Amino acid sequence: MSASQQSHQDSNELSTFQLIAIFCIFSFLLIWLGDTFTATVGILGEIIIFAFAYNEKHKLVD
Repeated sequence: MSASQQSHQDSNELSTFQLIAIFCIFSFLLIWLGDTFTATVGILGEIIIFAFAYNEKHKLVD
C-alpha cells in the first residue's frame, strides 16, 4: 500500500474523543428512550462495538 493510500485511509477514522462522544450520545438515548432491559443490553452491545473500533485504531490486541 502506498503512502497516499495509507494517509487517506487514516483520515477516515474517528478520533478517540469522537468515539467517546458518540458512545455517550447513544448511551443517553438508550437510557432515555428505552426501558431498563433495552438500555442494559444496548449499552453492553455498544461497549463491544466501540471496543472493537478502539482496538482497530490502536492495535492493542492482535
